[in-house]
Amino acid sequence: MCLALIDRLDHNVKFVFLFTLSYWSASSIISQQVLAGYIYVLTGSNTSVGIVKGIQGLAQLMVALPAGFAADFLRRDRILAFAGAVGVLTSLLSGFAFQVESLSLIYVSFGLWGAFTALQSPAMEALFADSVPLGQRSLPFTMKHILLNLALVIGPLCAIVLFYHYGDTWDLPALRPVMLFGTFLAAISMAALFQFNDDMAYENQQHLLAIERELNSIERNFSVEISECMPEELEEENNLLLRRESSGRLQPLSFTFSPIQSGPLSEVSQLLRSPGTLSTRSPSAMYLTNHSTGVEVLDELLFDEALEFARPAPSCCGFNVAHVPSILFISDFIISNGAGMSIHFFPLFFYKEFGLTPIQVASLFALMPICVAMCSLVAQLVSRWMGRMTVIVGTRLTGTLCLVVMAFSTSLSVQCALFLLRGAMVHCTVPLRRSLLMDFVPKKQRARWNSLEGLSMFSWAGSAFLGGFLVEAHGYRVCFAVSSLVYLVGVLLESILIPITTFAVETHTRGGSPRQRSRAVSKALSVQ
Repeated sequence: MCLALIDRLDHNVKFVFLFTLSYWSASSIISQQVLAGYIYVLTGSNTSVGIVKGIQGLAQLMVALPAGFAADFLRRDRILAFAGAVGVLTSLLSGFAFQVESLSLIYVSFGLWGAFTALQSPAMEALFADSVPLGQRSLPFTMKHILLNLALVIGPLCAIVLFYHYGDTWDLPALRPVMLFGTFLAAISMAALFQFNDDMAYENQQHLLAIERELNSIERNFSVEISECMPEELEEENNLLLRRESSGRLQPLSFTFSPIQSGPLSEVSQLLRSPGTLSTRSPSAMYLTNHSTGVEVLDELLFDEALEFARPAPSCCGFNVAHVPSILFISDFIISNGAGMSIHFFPLFFYKEFGLTPIQVASLFALMPICVAMCSLVAQLVSRWMGRMTVIVGTRLTGTLCLVVMAFSTSLSVQCALFLLRGAMVHCTVPLRRSLLMDFVPKKQRARWNSLEGLSMFSWAGSAFLGGFLVEAHGYRVCFAVSSLVYLVGVLLESILIPITTFAVETHTRGGSPRQRSRAVSKALSVQ
């Protein structure tokens, strides 16, 4: 049954899932809790941890926007193949840097990891969205997010096994083999990036199919209408011409068409005879028109096109649906600043303040993705009747409160529980947010908007640089308190989107025509 389900998946979706599982298993080793311990033991400074992540974020910032535009104007599968080559090179360089214990090479390798992420992430996310129908994206995005969190469990579990073999201590002989294993796994995961194919994406296949059927429909209607426009006089003269040709007495004839009253034009012919109509209509609108003629059409309708069916559109505080992508980006940018200040220092916080060993810290990080995956499923189900944005704001606000309590609690058990709950609440709605963004962004701009995550990544890594200095000067708890304030600002901005995105209700089956879906959207809008 599981194999049958996998076979039904889109070609690109399969390889997105495969890459997510393999790459993030490696990334959870070389970029998270083990990296922080390795850098701290190598340099004896929290600041160096922040510098490594800052370089990674700066490199991603520099490459993100060019890579996003390239993925929108070039084939996305080629961008991913190029990213795969960069990833293999970076994996080898990282392994060498960890082996020789060179901080300079670690800086260079993590700069390349930032460039790799900027190349890979927007192209893959856009191609993934292209491969899933609109109105059905939150479930596949949730499945992808669950696989990511499964990978974040596999990575720490592998680290636990290696620590058990090489020693459960915070020293380089125990940490180095774990980092080398992570770089090897990262290199293997790059093979999936060479398997993507733009031509096999769902939207691209449906687009070509709709064009082919559009042309066939036009040809059929054109033939019918030409036959209807043939007057009887023309037919008689035609017959006379044929008789004269057969008798050898061919004489020139003059043909005149007398005006006749033909039947009503077909909808396609009206479309063709209307000046400028075909070129000005959006693809979705053209497919909707064709659906009334009985032609199977593209099963796609962007929400921003559906908004034209009803007025006025919902708004809040002067913002409307046109501002949804921008507000999602700005709020995520702010929240990323808060997260970056604290998230990289959780392993060192548990090590320095509570004396946890590498295996104990890895166990905590292995448990957190399980909590995130479970909460992601619950959040996806709850969002069906509460709305995606309501769930996003509620969970992130809960995560912010957890971080506030962590800044003051002195109990290890309470700290561990809050750490797991904070991670689950903050990350469980990532697929909901991503699916919402893809629904409000045109297909040709998806990679561009995904590339803006490079800015968020830069702020995330750049604030880690600031967090390192803050920890050195005032300690971990002050850093957590400041982070929670930044979180709160971003969550309050996101709350503006709750009334604006209420109409963005997903469909969970492929039943129903695009016209029916647009009417459902219009009905929801009219309620506002």
